[in-house]
Amino acid sequence: MTRIRLAAGLLGLTLMSACSVLPESEPLTTYQLPAPRLATSSQPPLPHSLRIITPTASYSLQTPRIMVTPEGNTLTSYQGARWTDPNPVLLREHLVQAFQQSGSFKSVSTEVHALQTDIQLYSDLRQFQTLYRGDSVSAIIELDAKLVDPGSRGVIASRHFRVSQPLTDTAVPAVVDGLSSAADTLAQQLLDWSRATLRQDQAQ
Repeated sequence: MTRIRLAAGLLGLTLMSACSVLPESEPLTTYQLPAPRLATSSQPPLPHSLRIITPTASYSLQTPRIMVTPEGNTLTSYQGARWTDPNPVLLREHLVQAFQQSGSFKSVSTEVHALQTDIQLYSDLRQFQTLYRGDSVSAIIELDAKLVDPGSRGVIASRHFRVSQPLTDTAVPAVVDGLSSAADTLAQQLLDWSRATLRQDQAQ
């Protein structure tokens, strides 16, 4: 009995020692991307329903981490901070809100709802991060977009977009605001391009 008690005591001491050397969990702050701040279009909506497909992205961007390129070609993330969703989903939802806010289309949806649509917007997300270049710091979003006819699967038009929003503050909340402004600019550029392209296609 004495040996059993001694063994139990040693086991408990070992477990306590092991627990004491385990690293404490890092405090984590979760950020939303602020809602788009786009004006409602003064033009009548196009008679098209649009589906915005979640952008494809490299493995490193398929994460809720807030990414940063501190130098060269390295890619890392801010410690103790993350988005509410993985980067591609976060951007998709921002674009959907912006397109709906604009009122430029008959309706706007995503592949999540699988509704019947006239036009689909596919894209490849190349960058969604903070970029350091010498003394300058910017929030960068780079996207290759395609407007596709879901019936024929033909590409109506494609375009490369790159938005750079200079940052004067590199704290995470300021980075979030910078990426939000860049996402608004990207959304406006996508809206202008898609409207012009589809109106031209409709006139032919």
